[in-house]
Amino acid sequence: MQFHHMCIVTRQLDRQIDFWREIMGFTLAVRTSIPDGDAAGPTVFAPRSLMRDTFGDESARATVALMTSADGAMIELLAPEHPSVESTPAAQLLYRHTGIHELALAVSDIDVFFDKVRRAGHRLQTDYVWSCANLGRSFIFYDPEGNMIQIWEPTAV
Repeated sequence: MQFHHMCIVTRQLDRQIDFWREIMGFTLAVRTSIPDGDAAGPTVFAPRSLMRDTFGDESARATVALMTSADGAMIELLAPEHPSVESTPAAQLLYRHTGIHELALAVSDIDVFFDKVRRAGHRLQTDYVWSCANLGRSFIFYDPEGNMIQIWEPTAV
């Protein structure tokens, strides 16, 4: 099985797009409003029935942006317009609650990336890059809405 993408629900779509472009180096591949049709088809991104079933609301609508990296990673940014979305309390984004709490991405020069994140003013979990046994080096920082992103550089083999 191959990883395909991760969806980040956001209240600040433009800010997240800027973050994924400027800090993470992704490109905006698609930005569209959904639902964009009543039935599935080759040009319909998300039909009304899918929106109803995944949001639990007949009149659900959102804007979605797909961001892609040069290496093929994809992030879906989803900004619900109806029903309104609530921010997750910061304490529930930590490791003491169930769910997916971090997105980890690998880089080839972690020190350069760490300095880029620090210079951009993003909150860091630690003020240093740490070693993880002999597997690699890592650090965690937070996106504009408090989601944890782990940056990983595997040890050269």
